[in-house]
Amino acid sequence: MKQIYSHTKDGKGSKLLKVHTEGVKNKALARLSHLVHFKLPSDEIKKLLEEVCNYHDLGKYTDYFQDYLLKNGEVNPTLKQHARIGSFALFEKYTQKNIELAFWAYYLIVNHHKNLSDITQTEFANQDDTKRLDFVEYIFPKQKASLLENIKQIEMELSEQNLEAYLNVPKDKLIRSQVRLFAQKQPNIQNYYLINYLFSLLIEADKLDASETEVYDRKAIPSDLVDRKYPLLENKTIDFNTCTQNELRTFVRQEVIARLDEPDFLDKRVFTLTAPTGIGKTLTALDFALKLREKIRQSENREAQIIYGLPFINIIEQSIAVYHDILEPSPEVQLLAHYQYADALEQIKNEDEEKNKGYNQALMSLDTWQADIVITSFVQLLQTLIGNRNKMLKKFNHFAGSIIILDEVQTIRLGLQPLIGASLYYLAKFLDTRILLMTATKPKIYELAEKEITAKLGEQIQATELLQSYEQVFSYFKRTKIVPQLDLLADENEFLAFFSEKWQTQKSALIVCNLVKRSVDVFSKIQAYLSENSFNNPIYYLSTNIVSAKRLDIIKDIKTDIEAGKSPILVATQVVEAGVDLDFDMGFRDLSPIDSIVQVAGRINRNNHPKKQHAPLYVINFDDCHKIYDKVTEQQAKKALANGEILEENYLTMIDAYFNNITDHSSFESSRKFFESMQTLRYDGDKKDYPVSYFKIIDEKGYAISVFVEIDDRATECREMFGKLIRKEISRQDFEKYKKDFNQRIIAVPKYLEKIKELENEKSWLITDSILWVKKEELNEYYDLVTGFNRDKEDNNITIML
Repeated sequence: MKQIYSHTKDGKGSKLLKVHTEGVKNKALARLSHLVHFKLPSDEIKKLLEEVCNYHDLGKYTDYFQDYLLKNGEVNPTLKQHARIGSFALFEKYTQKNIELAFWAYYLIVNHHKNLSDITQTEFANQDDTKRLDFVEYIFPKQKASLLENIKQIEMELSEQNLEAYLNVPKDKLIRSQVRLFAQKQPNIQNYYLINYLFSLLIEADKLDASETEVYDRKAIPSDLVDRKYPLLENKTIDFNTCTQNELRTFVRQEVIARLDEPDFLDKRVFTLTAPTGIGKTLTALDFALKLREKIRQSENREAQIIYGLPFINIIEQSIAVYHDILEPSPEVQLLAHYQYADALEQIKNEDEEKNKGYNQALMSLDTWQADIVITSFVQLLQTLIGNRNKMLKKFNHFAGSIIILDEVQTIRLGLQPLIGASLYYLAKFLDTRILLMTATKPKIYELAEKEITAKLGEQIQATELLQSYEQVFSYFKRTKIVPQLDLLADENEFLAFFSEKWQTQKSALIVCNLVKRSVDVFSKIQAYLSENSFNNPIYYLSTNIVSAKRLDIIKDIKTDIEAGKSPILVATQVVEAGVDLDFDMGFRDLSPIDSIVQVAGRINRNNHPKKQHAPLYVINFDDCHKIYDKVTEQQAKKALANGEILEENYLTMIDAYFNNITDHSSFESSRKFFESMQTLRYDGDKKDYPVSYFKIIDEKGYAISVFVEIDDRATECREMFGKLIRKEISRQDFEKYKKDFNQRIIAVPKYLEKIKELENEKSWLITDSILWVKKEELNEYYDLVTGFNRDKEDNNITIML
């Protein structure tokens, strides 16, 4: 028997191809859930996946690939390719019994080392495709001849009795007919979830097996871990007029988890949790997820993965600390944090994985979520759900049967909310996923999804609210009030006059601006004002203009000052809107979406001090709202604030009216078009067609560039190691211990700034083509240690439209 390899190490065969194929098949089938709901029977899905795994590396049996792998003589780069011949062979095998499955088999294998492509541009779908002729006339005959030399061995290793009969070029008209069916005649959103799921099972298993990465076996987690630290109330009812805020927090958690005892609860898939800021939603959701996981284990004999998604780095890191604290009694439980800053490693061109340089066990475990609980970013979670990238889709299959929590969902751009709601609904429907959306502002994500997308497909979305008494809980709080002051402010001097009129030296204050440049200018004015009047109030600045490595220190310092009674002032941008546990006496917020205003109010009198009842949040108007959001958002916010002062106990009514009054259908065009691309499998293509590949949860419109700031000695060390990584002097695994700190010193800065143009003109100021570098010796020229990157000549009138 001939030794035929799938991978090499140090120029020698390291794994037999038959061993790799069997390993991929076993890993993929082990991850396949029998609870997914597709039009195809589960046994057909299982058989299709098994066949795809069997055939995915068929082309590696050719001498052309083996010569390439083992470095035997001159290698023909065209003939060593291995995906297409396997995809066509399996297409031929399935053609006689099920043409639809034949097409899916072909599509999955031909793309398994690439990103998913638009099916209308798939090879053989286009009659004018020159690559098709090249393959038919030159590549296929030679590869087939090479396979036939070892056909008996191959058939034995693949347990395939009639492989030679399948080694034919497909009839292109059959492929074109399927493409027309799925893209034009009968587009079906189910196809998107089926393909992404099977593709994910294949590529995750392939990469796990190739890298010899251990597949994590999920552990049982005690369902009472939260209760041990925070005991429940003996009496399940409370008096809303006399209870403390801590008692209310426990009551909320108790009411939420009580829903789990309802007879039909395990039949539900889509949930919401609406509760005010400062009510402990993080702990409540974790307690709910652990107890739901236990019920699933008892009912279905499996360990569901918990996936917790958050929008911002600062609250991700806070949540990690909370989870570690709760999970401390169960150290065997695997908690994985997977989130990126401006991931520098993404800037490095991917190596050809067949050279075996791209495989790394530590990174593979991270990228494939080998854990019981995953805490991740909206970017990672939602751009896996709506995406085509091979790197991201490895973990798509982990959504199946999982418990997903999305916190602070009001931060999702309004225009994308119907798309997100519909995508999550179908994820729950097809992949047996349980999904919990949490917010303090009750955005109508599912309502908008139904109105704009699912109703047209005859689908209603029925979400279960876990906190049935949320209206009563909201009415308990009288911490703040919103005071609209919407006359236009000409500049920062006018704001200073207004601020000095409303503020008193004994009060801590939060000021939130829409624009970074505006916030820097306001900070300078307030700082000068304090100095001129000999006020001793500490003043701080916080925005994404500052490297994230320093932001947590700033928050800690502010909290220390507040606890010491020093009445600090913080000037910030939207970075403080969610998850920042600070408690100011009063606030000022530039006009913005109502949910953003309410989030800022959540940083004022956060601990419900009775002497600070109805502490004010003044909503001012620099005429910047439309520059960051859009005109519709600005108009809706003004309508919601038109009737003057709003007390916290009435916030829910205001929020409801805000979302109900959105009538501009055009606001959701991007949601509808992205969803259409999912339906028609338009994974890539021209940006104007909204292909899946162009979906981004954070849309920077191409205006920003990454800048590495060498702000301290650790930055220098990390930058030097990154340079070694680029020069291939160290591996990605070697760089892993520097990765977080390197990324925490990167900021996204507008390309139009004068200082950016200076950096771009000097090639020595580039770390990579996509990352500029502020050197330590030039730090004062480009970066202020208090306010961040130098924006002296930036114009506040520039429209950014994030």
